[in-house]
Amino acid sequence: MSVQFFVYLKTLCYQYKKTTCWVGAFFILLFFGDTLLPLIGHFLHLLLEVIESALEHFLEAVFGFSARQAQITLFYSFCIMMGYLAWYVARKVYFAGLQGYEIAQAFLRKPKVKAWIKAMLMFGALGTTVYIFS
Repeated sequence: MSVQFFVYLKTLCYQYKKTTCWVGAFFILLFFGDTLLPLIGHFLHLLLEVIESALEHFLEAVFGFSARQAQITLFYSFCIMMGYLAWYVARKVYFAGLQGYEIAQAFLRKPKVKAWIKAMLMFGALGTTVYIFS
């Protein structure tokens, strides 16, 4: 029995690799997030420092910049890139929210849903009234 279960589990993992990875990542973050997230943050910070240092040396060697000029150039370049990234993400989030709003409005306009919402509001009001006066 247990061998069949593990064979079935192995088959599911191979069929749904992407879903299995997301579920695994969720549980790893859930159980080890307090130690894993700072470690990832430190790794990304070190990676950014290495890239920044390499770009500074590149600017100094190729264009003859001083160390200060290279730092200032990279700072403003990174600010421009982060501004563009923030605009791009905000635009995507806005359009996704707009699409979700339209889907919710279309769902809530159905007569059957309207009846359920009306019933829920009436029972909620009745329950609140009973709770207040009891």
